[in-house]
This record gives sequence, structure tokens and C-alpha cells, in this order.
Amino acid sequence: MVEKLQYDLHETGNSLCKAIVAIHGWQGDRNSMRPLIKSMKIQDAGWYLLEAPYPVEEGIGWSWSYEISNGNWEIDEPNRLLNIFFSELFKKYTSTNVYVLGFSQGGLVCLDFVLYLDQPLGGVFPICGFLRQPKIEKERFHPIQKKTPILIGHGKDDDKVPVKASENAYHLLKKQNANVELHLYNGKHKIGMNYMKKVREIIQL
Repeated sequence: MVEKLQYDLHETGNSLCKAIVAIHGWQGDRNSMRPLIKSMKIQDAGWYLLEAPYPVEEGIGWSWSYEISNGNWEIDEPNRLLNIFFSELFKKYTSTNVYVLGFSQGGLVCLDFVLYLDQPLGGVFPICGFLRQPKIEKERFHPIQKKTPILIGHGKDDDKVPVKASENAYHLLKKQNANVELHLYNGKHKIGMNYMKKVREIIQL
């Protein structure tokens, strides 16, 4: 059993001012989101580059879940590990100074776990993500996150996760009066730079 999530910490200036948690996608690792540190040029932040706990069957990269049976995916254990990580992070940072972004499967983690944290965050940024159970009628975020800025990004020509996945997540969150915006950008299954400029603006407020 994995006891704690592994991560790399990169500090810019006074790293205790704000925390940016980056969650990679399927087959990624803690290095997958590293280029964002240089491109975003955010001062006075601690970047926490998480690494998923489960090796992908092919032996390439890591996953935030694994299939127990046909169509049934493990979520309790990864949620336990994520809870441990964020509980420790909130001891170091005021929760509203914590920002979380996730790409692809990491976007799923943002939508299906991070939005249910019981301390208000500075911002949540799912990129090319999707909901695990999009058709189930339920609350899509913890009430304490009602004012948390949620900026969903997705490439218009994504050939791996359909853009409708983010559009659906946006409409469900908007229907429940979340503070959510949807930004679609040109490109396939990748992180859009114009979208990241908007993310940077929210973090630098």
C-alpha cells in the first residue's frame, strides 16, 4: 500500500506565499507539468508537482486510478492519498492561497476530488478533463467552494478527450451556481497558452 503521494517541490521567491499543485494526466509523471513553471513565470510560489501512485500496465508513466473490473475504477485509495496530501498542505498555506491545475486524467481529479475539498481554494483549473460519472445527478462541488474560481480549459480539436466532456462539466457546475468559466482554445489534447495566461491572471491577483 502506498503511504503518501510523491511529488517534487519547486520554489520561486517566497514559496510560502502561495502553492500551485499540478496534477499530470494518464501515463505522465511528476516531470510532465514542469515546463509550466518556466512558461508561467509566477513569483513567490511553491510548485507541487504530484506523481500518481499507480504504474501504468505498459510500464510507461503513472495513473491516478486503476480498473478493478470491467468499467469499475478504484477511487477510494487515491482519494485517501490526495486527502493526506492536501491536509498537510493546508497546514503550510492558507487554503485560499492554494491553486490546483490538472491535465486530462488530472483534470478528472480536479473535477471529481479537488472541488469537494472542505476548505476554500484560490482556484481550480481542469484542462482537457472529464467527469467520472457525468450523468449522475449530484452536487458537483463542496458548498464552501461556491466562490472558488474554476476555469475549465479544453482544445477544440482534442482527439483523446472530447471537448463535450468539458462543456458538460461546465454546464453542470454553472447550473449549480459555481463560479465557473469555460475557455476553449485552438489545438488538440494539449495545454493552451492563451488559457494559461488566464490561469496566471487568477493566481497573480
